Amino acid sequence: MNENKEHTVASAELREMISHAMVTSQNGEAPDELKERISKAMEKKEQTASKQLDELPPDKPLRRSSSGKSEKTVSEKPAEKKTEPRKSVESRGKSRKRSGKRFGKTANLRGGWSIRKKTGVTLGFIFLALVLVMAVGVLLFFHYTGLLKDRDNTIRMDAPPVDSRDLVDEDDTLDEEAKEKELREMLEKKSKKISNKNVMNVLLIGEDIRDTATQDRGNTDVMMLISINKEKKTITLTSIMRDTWVYMEKFNVSAKLNQAYWHGGAEYLAEVIEDYFSISIDRTVKVNFKQFIDIVETVGGLDFDVSYTEAVAMRDPMDEQNHYLGNKKGTDYIDLEQYGKDESVNYYDVEGKFNTTIEYQSEEDNSLSLHLNGNQSLAYARVRYGCGDDYGRTMRQRETIKEIVTKAKTLSLVQLDELMNIVLPEVETDLEEGEIADMLLNAFDYMNYDIQQMRVPADGYYTMDVIWSQSCLSLRTWQFQANAAFLRYIIYGDCKNVDEAIEQYQQEIDDGTFYEKNEFDPPVIW
Repeated sequence: MNENKEHTVASAELREMISHAMVTSQNGEAPDELKERISKAMEKKEQTASKQLDELPPDKPLRRSSSGKSEKTVSEKPAEKKTEPRKSVESRGKSRKRSGKRFGKTANLRGGWSIRKKTGVTLGFIFLALVLVMAVGVLLFFHYTGLLKDRDNTIRMDAPPVDSRDLVDEDDTLDEEAKEKELREMLEKKSKKISNKNVMNVLLIGEDIRDTATQDRGNTDVMMLISINKEKKTITLTSIMRDTWVYMEKFNVSAKLNQAYWHGGAEYLAEVIEDYFSISIDRTVKVNFKQFIDIVETVGGLDFDVSYTEAVAMRDPMDEQNHYLGNKKGTDYIDLEQYGKDESVNYYDVEGKFNTTIEYQSEEDNSLSLHLNGNQSLAYARVRYGCGDDYGRTMRQRETIKEIVTKAKTLSLVQLDELMNIVLPEVETDLEEGEIADMLLNAFDYMNYDIQQMRVPADGYYTMDVIWSQSCLSLRTWQFQANAAFLRYIIYGDCKNVDEAIEQYQQEIDDGTFYEKNEFDPPVIW
């Protein structure tokens, strides 16, 4: 029985070697060593067969083999079991291991793909997938950039429109000629504009809703510097006050800062801000109020603590919005009953504007947490009169931008794509394609940056004046320099807010290092 097993094992090993030799020959490899092992296996098989034949009893008949030779018939009686080491089996295992090591793992004795071929195909599919992803990304990038509009920087020499609500019935407190002379002298000694490769300053310009409706370029209602500091991982939102009085050298006129947009577009507005606040503005982005509504709707609305006076004041800009949007009068009014006030506290002024006798931010001016839609959020950001004027409005604008960023963190890729397709067709910018690609790739990282807020000019570093019956913010040379320093301390430095910036400024003034550190020329007149 044991000899039969040895014979069977030898036959199986021989068949396997022959099959291996055929595969190896097809792969173009030299089979000399394998041939030698096959020859030895055949000899071993013949020896085993001869030994079995010799051990048969003499009375057993012979039978013809398939080759025509006479062979003794092996008795079907089981042979006596003998315990012998399974050398042939172990030899077969070692032979397979040696064969695998010698010829590598490319041979597949059972047929089918080799491991090398499977690996190659897998890598091919991975490469193809990466190419497809890159192709989709490139197509989306060019799709988005193709939606953008070029900036309107046409020159206008005529006077810009003036809102009658900006006029005051007071005598002028500012000598226009003397002020213009001072500002001219300041511009002749232009301070060095600070810049940093790790900081990108983008000027966000908000177009007046009336200009959106008439497809015209008027005075901008929103001027916000958005500064992205990649090194410190901060985003600073800086509101620049529209009523800041400046001299526009290119047009030889003195006016409020927001009128620079009327005269020369986004490019000239950025240039004027750079000259007076000594900071480099890398790019500009202009959006209109329809886009703002679409953005808010896409992120699912915004949440604010809205005071009673703000809810009342929101009706005025909302009436204007509903008119241009084609909505019915009263659409999206905040329900005032939920504040628990008596209707007697409200009234209509001589111009027919809805007002309240309650003073803004007084004890009676209670607030409610409200979820606002796009139209309501726009009115909230535009509220000016009766709610802190331009100071309150710029604060609400910064709150709105911050809330949009917070909500945008939860958007899916599909929702972000929807947002881009809605907003970008009306955006005017000078952002280059590489910069847009960088912003898109890093958008989710930017959303996790710390958001800082400030306003220039800061409280205590300007004077309220009246000129040509218009209220304005008048700054002396040293006040422009102080506000420029505040921008530097917060955007580029370690200060987190304007209070810390003022403290650093005062310290540098006291120790006499301010002008040297900031490269400013001391003003002749304080």
